[in-house]
Amino acid sequence: MNKILSIIIPTYNAEKFLDKGLSSFLICKETDGETARKNYLAARDGRFEEIDVDMDMLDKLEVIVVNDGTPDNSVAVAQKFVDWYPGTFQIVNKENGGHGSAINTGVEHVTGKYFKVVDADDWVDTAALGNFIRFLEHTESDAIIQSFRYYDISEDEYRPADVKVPDFDKEYNLKDVVDMWDDVYDGLSFHGVAYRTDFYRLLDYKLVEHVFYEDQQYATVPFSFAKSIRFVKEELYIYRVGDVNQSVSAASQVKRLPDLDKVIFAVLQTEKDFKKMPAGGKEHFIRKTSGIITSYYQIALIKNTDRKAGRSAASAFNTKLAAQSALMYEAVQRKYKVFVMFNKLHMSNKFYENQFSNLLAFAKRFAGADKLYRK
Repeated sequence: MNKILSIIIPTYNAEKFLDKGLSSFLICKETDGETARKNYLAARDGRFEEIDVDMDMLDKLEVIVVNDGTPDNSVAVAQKFVDWYPGTFQIVNKENGGHGSAINTGVEHVTGKYFKVVDADDWVDTAALGNFIRFLEHTESDAIIQSFRYYDISEDEYRPADVKVPDFDKEYNLKDVVDMWDDVYDGLSFHGVAYRTDFYRLLDYKLVEHVFYEDQQYATVPFSFAKSIRFVKEELYIYRVGDVNQSVSAASQVKRLPDLDKVIFAVLQTEKDFKKMPAGGKEHFIRKTSGIITSYYQIALIKNTDRKAGRSAASAFNTKLAAQSALMYEAVQRKYKVFVMFNKLHMSNKFYENQFSNLLAFAKRFAGADKLYRK
């Protein structure tokens, strides 16, 4: 049977997470939260004979575990699933090249009509996965944007990141996306996006390798060329956060700031292709890229506890930005000045992400201050 959805799972040092993630793709005829939990425990212990999978649905799904040269036992964990469901799960081995390299390799191997990337320490809502596959059978849109959920392991708490559109049965374009920006912004991310495989391959676009943060590139550049977009309300991707060892922790982000620098300037290369973008593509690109640059400022100037070093890094970045892209330099300078001010006032990242966001929402409503800052 032709595959409808391919899942790419970049895998490196994921041994302790992979059972949960891979078991979440085992769609059963009666799939709910309790079933998913039992399936995870059975898969972890190798009791696959106890899992009553819906083979008709699994025949439409392809899960590609890309072994990015992992030194742990992740491959052995994945092999259990391959042994039991060889028509659905497969392992692709490669030398270590980083997250972007694993995605690039995965795209070369997918056979599904659509593909989505799920990190090896995350998982999906199994019931939503079945619904998503059925939805994809009847659409041809270039890109799909879907609600997802955060799972904070430190609080054992889920938080929705939902998209809101007037009509989930309607196909939209990038001009529509720009007009609905605040309502769909959360979904315009690595965790929310899926691409039609032939659309993505025709772009012949490669992600930066051997760096972190290329997920920003993945969600921004190809999407800027999408002529047709559908939105899905149901939350599919479960994004695990709250682990101090994750690359999203403040300390890790500061350490890997040079990687974000590389990704931003790789993204900026796309400016030469503005004429190839459909209506609304350029504005989408500018808004999303502005948000990535804003992330750089936040990490350098607020998350970095060495305030002087942060200002130095941000200043050097700004000089390079002015030399490469007058367009984006002009778009973010007001934000840059605000972040420098926050840096000098020693605003904490906690205050910035909590209290300041509330103040910003108030200012937007009454003073049009969204011109000062946009996510």
